[in-house]
Amino acid sequence: MADDRITTESVAVGAEETDPIVLRESETRRLVFNAKIVDKPEAPVRGYFVWQRKRAEDEWEDITGEALTRLKAGEGYSLELRSDEVATLLEGIQARKEIYEGHGIVFGQREYVAETALPEVVRKILEEPDSELARALQALDPPELLNLGRSVDLSKLDALLEEWDASEDAHHDDEQFWQDLLKRNAWMFSQLTGSPVVLLQERAYVGGKDISNIGGGLVDYLVQNELTDNVSLVEIKTPGAELCAWEYRGGIYPPGREVVGGVVQVLGYRDTFLHEVRNLRGTTETFQAYNPRCYVIVGRVASLADDDAKKSFELFRTAQSGVQVISFDEVRARLQSIRDVLAVEDADEGKLGA
Repeated sequence: MADDRITTESVAVGAEETDPIVLRESETRRLVFNAKIVDKPEAPVRGYFVWQRKRAEDEWEDITGEALTRLKAGEGYSLELRSDEVATLLEGIQARKEIYEGHGIVFGQREYVAETALPEVVRKILEEPDSELARALQALDPPELLNLGRSVDLSKLDALLEEWDASEDAHHDDEQFWQDLLKRNAWMFSQLTGSPVVLLQERAYVGGKDISNIGGGLVDYLVQNELTDNVSLVEIKTPGAELCAWEYRGGIYPPGREVVGGVVQVLGYRDTFLHEVRNLRGTTETFQAYNPRCYVIVGRVASLADDDAKKSFELFRTAQSGVQVISFDEVRARLQSIRDVLAVEDADEGKLGA
């Protein structure tokens, strides 16, 4: 691949946008080929050249110019590429062609990693399945392999919990931070849903644009059950969001603005998604939409003032049909419970092996 990593994102039936192929770049300007993968086996890559400028927030935007249709007789534009730029362009197109040949058009967002970008230990096992390292792993007894897996899981959980605790106050109102954290630890979705699921798409388009191509909904996460292929919609708010608002009457607290808004928002996304699922699925996807379950992650139970507020919150969320409201501290408690169980099992294995 010309790039170590290439990200693709489905944008229509039979079409995926990819990362641009960067041909020339300075601190403020760059020339790119915006490549798109299309469902045409004989010619699966198309695109266009464009100059881009860097915005203040380090994002690139296209520089628009005169349309070719406005050129007069005898006028024209020329774009000269150096030999190394031509080589980069061809390598980038070939890499995207190989993605199509290997995977077709895939719904949602995917990231493809070049073999050269993989950790050395992974490359060694892939390249030499009969190597000393591969044989050493194969020689481990099942309990030893299980113990190794637990140790990896424990260290992963410890790192996540440490980051969680350090960020819960510092980023209590930063929704983007928590979206990124869940994306980087997508295995957590299985713990939230109680089913083996994979992250199908972050910021998934669920339909809803009008004839002027305006509007439409983007749910934070679309996850897929690995066994049934059914999808679920997950909307995330922040730990700082209030679970309950002011006291309405004696001991009665209505749900907080972000709680109600999140529930209605994700239900609206599901309704639109179900109406447009055939168009969104594409030709190569196998996901299903059997009355998708919805989840809203919001607020902290620890912020509730008293037992009356807790009761009001529970009465509201248990009355919801098709939507499960989960607080951030409940998510953390689930992760801590898994960590504690793994630690006990790890200690027991150590005693048996002593």
